[in-house]
Amino acid sequence: MDWTYSDTGLDVLTDYSKVHASVWQQLGSCGTWWSGLERVAIMAEVRSAHGCGLCRDRKQALTPYAVDGAHSSGNRLSGSAVEAVHRITTDPGRITRPWAEAIIDDIGEESYVELVAVVCTQFAVDGFAEALGTEVAALPSPGVGVPSRIRPDDVGDVGAWVAQSLDKTMANVTRAVSLVPDASAIWREVSGFHYSRGSEFLDLVWDRALTRPQVEVVASTVSTVNECFY
Repeated sequence: MDWTYSDTGLDVLTDYSKVHASVWQQLGSCGTWWSGLERVAIMAEVRSAHGCGLCRDRKQALTPYAVDGAHSSGNRLSGSAVEAVHRITTDPGRITRPWAEAIIDDIGEESYVELVAVVCTQFAVDGFAEALGTEVAALPSPGVGVPSRIRPDDVGDVGAWVAQSLDKTMANVTRAVSLVPDASAIWREVSGFHYSRGSEFLDLVWDRALTRPQVEVVASTVSTVNECFY
């Protein structure tokens, strides 16, 4: 994929291509808690989740906990990691704290946060391509290296499910994955550009096809449909 989206016949800003190409390669690189090979495996599971029979049956059930079975998986990750990727991808609105704590107990708090950031970032890029009616990109080549497993000092218990930055000026949706700064930076790069093209976020007046209030209405509606926690 050349990231130009030229096959859509739409006039897509080239900056989208640049941002998507940038974050895509970063997703495949060695992370803080997951290796490059593991992060690409996480990305592969995101796509497996869309065709997973267990995920489909759980989504249709009154509660996902009423349906047992096995996920359609590449089996490159632990069972808990696969469960996390599939649930976050297909049924995030019904994730509960006990479920998250069980996953965290098995794979670790920091690994869970980095996994969430990878899944959400990929979901944004894949979703953009699917909305335009074009093919999603091939998964990136795994980067080399060994995860540093360095936990930042300026994090703590802020009443959330995981430790977060103690900086109260940070937006909550960004603060959610601040336990792993490198992964958070990738998420901010794509989400910030999709939402406001980066530098315009704090501007109340935009010189764009949609006004800032209209963008907020769209964002709020989508969040409601997706049962967004925030």
